[in-house]
Amino acid sequence: MEAFLEYKAKNVVILGGFWDYSLSKSLLKKLQNCKNLPSLEIILDSSFDLDFCGGEILYAWVCALKNPIKNELLTHTKTQEIFTHLKLEQKEEKISLKENFFKLHSDSFKIIGNFCKKIVGLLNFLGEIVYFSFYMLLNPKGFRAKSIFYHIQESLIKAVGIVSLACFLIGIVVAYQGSIQLRQFGASILIVEMSSMLTLREMAPIITAIIIAGRSASAFSAEIGMMRATQEMDAMRVMGFNPITFLVLPRFIALVCVMPLVVFISDIFGLLGAMLISQLQLDISTEQFIERFSLMVSLRHFWVGIIKAPFFGLIIALVGCYYGFNANKDTRSIGKNTTKSVVVSIFCVIAFDALCSILFTELGL
Repeated sequence: MEAFLEYKAKNVVILGGFWDYSLSKSLLKKLQNCKNLPSLEIILDSSFDLDFCGGEILYAWVCALKNPIKNELLTHTKTQEIFTHLKLEQKEEKISLKENFFKLHSDSFKIIGNFCKKIVGLLNFLGEIVYFSFYMLLNPKGFRAKSIFYHIQESLIKAVGIVSLACFLIGIVVAYQGSIQLRQFGASILIVEMSSMLTLREMAPIITAIIIAGRSASAFSAEIGMMRATQEMDAMRVMGFNPITFLVLPRFIALVCVMPLVVFISDIFGLLGAMLISQLQLDISTEQFIERFSLMVSLRHFWVGIIKAPFFGLIIALVGCYYGFNANKDTRSIGKNTTKSVVVSIFCVIAFDALCSILFTELGL
């Protein structure tokens, strides 16, 4: 029998028939109209029956009613079972939402706590490096020049090829995209200062730092982490060698001292890429490009990029060595810390570059 709702009196409704998912729109509208009736009485006809879908509809309706005087739905065996089940579901859902809310906040605080812990750890490690750097200046007998030159060759000289190629291609891309836009306004000649300033101030230093971070931070972390795993570091301490002066300072000095040179080479190749596209796309000859460059591009743009280079080297060496020293004595930890060292060093380099960009612009440099 089809479900129905009838009014016996103004505030008395009779429910009958089989209540399931196929309730008509008119019946649902009647249920909606009953919600606001005061002192409502709900009576069940002898033909009343329902399935779970009908029970869900009636449960939502009963929950929305304003204090009915009489409600036979609450005494009907089948509706009682369905309503009890739905109440439990609602309660569990609320508890689950509450737990998820607290878990989300707990995880957020944990992430913030770990982040602060890493920052403090890096600053503490930097303090150790600075302390032992001054110690080496006062006691130069332990200065390991051979190790420094080795790391200059491995970390920087061998990276010059890939860094130069990357900056050359970036110079091409910047000049090509810029030329398309400037040509529309008849300002093609402005491509010289636009591509030159962008290359010198931002693109060459940041691309160089990212590539060096990918090569060197991972290498430093893996090498030092493996030395911890094979107990070479413990053996060094037993023999009277300080791991900071023996392992960290040569890498630190190599990157800080030679990064400006690598950035300088990157500047040259970035400008060559821009010069090539200017000639091919905009018919700006090499002589015109160089003349315009010397007239319009101030030397301060070059120094802005060069000044950032040693700080990039410092960040990369600091992060790479820090994660190497904090690796556990197993291969899984070494792998995880190597990955972290690359990600964190690249992030720190980009964050530092963003701060420098804002600072130098505000200072008018």
